[in-house]
Amino acid sequence: MQLTEQQLQQYKEDGYVVVPQLIDAAELAPLRRRLMDFLEGNHDWPDQHFQILDPARFANPRGGFVPVGVQGPSRHEDIFKNIADHPRLQAAMSQLLGGTVQRYTDQALIRKAGLGTTQAGQSFYHQDSYYWRLEPQTGCNVWITLDPVGRDSGALAIMPGTHRNWTLIEHEQYYDDPSYHTATNGKAFQRHRIPNDQIDFSREVVLPMQPGDAVFFTNFTWHRSEKNLTDSHECAYAIAYQRQEK
Repeated sequence: MQLTEQQLQQYKEDGYVVVPQLIDAAELAPLRRRLMDFLEGNHDWPDQHFQILDPARFANPRGGFVPVGVQGPSRHEDIFKNIADHPRLQAAMSQLLGGTVQRYTDQALIRKAGLGTTQAGQSFYHQDSYYWRLEPQTGCNVWITLDPVGRDSGALAIMPGTHRNWTLIEHEQYYDDPSYHTATNGKAFQRHRIPNDQIDFSREVVLPMQPGDAVFFTNFTWHRSEKNLTDSHECAYAIAYQRQEK
């Protein structure tokens, strides 16, 4: 796996780069099937792995919770670990970060169809290092789609160049609609976003992608996701790496 000089330069200048067909879609198909198992309640995983929709409003066919996020799935099943540690992904990360790398964390994402809310699974602009506090220029994230995505169908949006001064913007707290809850105790939790009055939306780039396509971005790059207004669930796998320091 060898990135081009153009791809490396775009990552350096814009804070992101899209790599088409990083991983063959056939290798990702088992992940999507497993995520559909989770959505239907067909699993025996511990609750601690899951972020869920408001359990007072949403239930799966078995009467259990409806997941929107699966935290650290690579720690529990090789189906996920094989992708999180995929040689092509690691090779790209090493080139982008300029050295030996190690996986920092991973998360599978499910944007459920038919939520019937204004937000409809959309996330808002944020920087991942606001959560993780990784040092500037040492972390890189990859977002791999398991479904075709575009405007109104779960695509990622990026604000190019927002990584350049390696500064964390102050974020505000908010509740999603429908609210996200922890599966262990059912309590709603707040997330963090960059206030809208600091965002020039005319500068954003929305990234239509196909299964197996990947977007790499720095842990300081502003990003968000589009709504899912389709009649199909949209799934993605997000993996973060960091450069190993001597």
